[in-house]
Amino acid sequence: MQKRVLYALLIMALSVLVLIFSRAPVEVNLILFKFRAMGSLVYLAFIALGITIGVLLR
Repeated sequence: MQKRVLYALLIMALSVLVLIFSRAPVEVNLILFKFRAMGSLVYLAFIALGITIGVLLR
C-alpha cells in the first residue's frame, strides 16, 4: 500500500477511537452563537468538515 493510504487509515482509526470515547457534552462557541452537544457529534462534524475542505483543495 502507499504511505498516504496507510496514514489516512491510521488517522481514521484514531478519529474513530476519539468518537467512541468522547460522549460528554461540550460547549461550542462560534462567532455569533454557542451551543451544547454531545462531544462525539461535534467532533464528527468537524472531521467531516476537514475532509470536505481537504478534498476540495486537492
